[in-house]
Amino acid sequence: MRFLKLHQEKIMKLHYFILFYVAATILSSLSHFAQSENDGFSIELIHPDSPKSPFYNPALNQRQLMKNALQRSINRANYLLSNSQLSTLIIPDIKGLYLTKISIGTKPRNKLAVVDTGSDLIWIQCEPCIHCYKQKTPIFNPKDSSTYKSISCNSTRCKNLPGSSCDPKKKTCLYFAGYNDQSFSSGVLVSETFTFDDATNITRRRRLSVSNITFGCGRRNYLAIGDVEPTGIIGLGASPFSLVSQIKSKFGHRFSHCLVPLNQVNVSSRLNFGKKALLSSGKHVVSTPLFIKPPKAYYFLKLLGITIGNKTLRFNNNSTKNLHEGNIAIDSGTTITFLPTHLYSKMKKTIKSEINLKPLKGSATQFFKLCYRGLRVSDVPLIRFQFQDAEVKLNAINSFISIGDGVVCLAFAPTKNLPIFGNVAQTNFFVAYDLDKMKVSFKPKNCAKL
Repeated sequence: MRFLKLHQEKIMKLHYFILFYVAATILSSLSHFAQSENDGFSIELIHPDSPKSPFYNPALNQRQLMKNALQRSINRANYLLSNSQLSTLIIPDIKGLYLTKISIGTKPRNKLAVVDTGSDLIWIQCEPCIHCYKQKTPIFNPKDSSTYKSISCNSTRCKNLPGSSCDPKKKTCLYFAGYNDQSFSSGVLVSETFTFDDATNITRRRRLSVSNITFGCGRRNYLAIGDVEPTGIIGLGASPFSLVSQIKSKFGHRFSHCLVPLNQVNVSSRLNFGKKALLSSGKHVVSTPLFIKPPKAYYFLKLLGITIGNKTLRFNNNSTKNLHEGNIAIDSGTTITFLPTHLYSKMKKTIKSEINLKPLKGSATQFFKLCYRGLRVSDVPLIRFQFQDAEVKLNAINSFISIGDGVVCLAFAPTKNLPIFGNVAQTNFFVAYDLDKMKVSFKPKNCAKL
């Protein structure tokens, strides 16, 4: 009997030990997750030409990829100047924008969505679909989620959304988002829980859920790009309906990104929120005021001039008088940087005088205006963008892009429309947007090693 009693005591001790260990593990995980949540989170940005992207085409060579990137950039530059009063605008070819994985509702399944700093509204394809475009992952079904809520017509959110209307029978808010290439999305304005894969730690991926995100549940959708997969659009613009604005009470009104160079397609870029988006002042950190333009989606900077070597070229464009303070948009969805024609011409001429190589002519410069063969990093002059209160020094990788066969071309182009500071110029920079202080900061960073 005594043996049996001792045996029972050992079992009980082991039982308590297991319970204690499990409880401690759960508490530790919850504490670590809470700490991670308080610190903010990072999500993966997938470049459209990456093997992870549904737009990836292994048959395209570097020259074809760059040709397509330039055309997409031209399209976007043309459409960013639209005078439309619709709630959100985008370029005709969504293939130039970064993608990320999101999950929606209480039965989260990963879906690919487009991330755009030039859009405000979030919308996702939803069942029951009256007219939807093709996507490989299942379309979100509100019936599968217990956190799905329709937004009423009388709500502030509905009244503040440009282009909203009301379903007179259900008393629910309706939205419409139209784009200049005839793409559109329309449906019900709703709120739901969004779940993101935190990419902060690659070896230990965590999922972070954010409740009560307002978005358009699209019942009628069309994207004019043929065979597509993205489930919708995640806007990062400055309006109250963008993702960064909706999560500001929890993570602050800020975000940042670190974009890897185009030739590193197997490495993903990062988009950061919360404390992980912060960039404290210090060595090599520069900051410049951020300006917002109608329809409160696009971000603008004030460019004073460009210094190449020892020569400074002033912006000096009289047409910017009506642009308030900002005269150049900063955009992650435009590959190359567009400059006013007069400024670009001076830039091209100055760079040619600084490089002791003969520029290529003919087919090599069909799409880019200034190309070289055999150009070394040491041949490229230092190019410094003089923004208000900030000087951003561009490396060779920010100024020239490879189009294959040993040919590199100047990653700038002239425009008579809207100047845009594109993503090539932003690669290998930690770019932090602080929408409370209305500033954007730059710090040189090897983004592939984050």
